[in-house]
Amino acid sequence: MYKKLVRYDKWNFAEVDPVALRRTAAKLRDEIVRKVSETADIYSFYSVTLPVLDAAIRGDIVNSLDLDELHFVSGNYYHDKQEGTLPPEYDAEFQSAVSEFTVTAEALSLEETEDVIIDGVTYGWLEFEEEGDWPDNVKYC
Repeated sequence: MYKKLVRYDKWNFAEVDPVALRRTAAKLRDEIVRKVSETADIYSFYSVTLPVLDAAIRGDIVNSLDLDELHFVSGNYYHDKQEGTLPPEYDAEFQSAVSEFTVTAEALSLEETEDVIIDGVTYGWLEFEEEGDWPDNVKYC
């Protein structure tokens, strides 16, 4: 793990942790392929989410994503999760993989950060993963 000064952008940070993003994308991709039938994909994980996951795994995503703007996870999925009506294949392990990926892709900090203001722009010190940190040196699993 290493600390990096990252610019704050709206309500999240401007860049993602590429190692954590690749790890969480691979985990969610595995969950989708293992548990969701492509022919019965009611939340569009294959058509909408998988292309984003593949881009993350390739390392093509460096800036944070805004779920509200890009809708890379279906709003219907979140509605049904909130209502407690998700089909059984969307179990706790699946839901955890979705949450881990979206928090990482949106570059949201799970802990309070030390703000630094440079020329009127707010930055924060964030911890980024290095290859090999997982799982022993990572705070949030």
